[in-house]
Amino acid sequence: MATKRSPEYIVVPDEARRVVRETRTLLGLSRAMLEHRAKVGTDYLKKFELGRRPSADAARLRRVVQVVQQAAARGQVPAKLTARIARVAKEVAKPGQPTAAR
Repeated sequence: MATKRSPEYIVVPDEARRVVRETRTLLGLSRAMLEHRAKVGTDYLKKFELGRRPSADAARLRRVVQVVQQAAARGQVPAKLTARIARVAKEVAKPGQPTAAR
């Protein structure tokens, strides 16, 4: 029988907030569209981008960054921003990152 694991919460890096917002606006993606593609709840990105989420479920954050990274690969994104996205993706993908207390 499978056991339920509690979600892993990680501290959201400020760079992640900036990169997600900058890429999303550059590509013309609405928050609702990105939330739909990343399969996160309504208003997740609003709270995320505005810093109202000091910590986040690691799986959701990774999905958001992955969707942004895929959208950037398909769109016209400057190389510097692509490199920043890659750094953020690598940072949030690290296992054993400091977790935030709930």
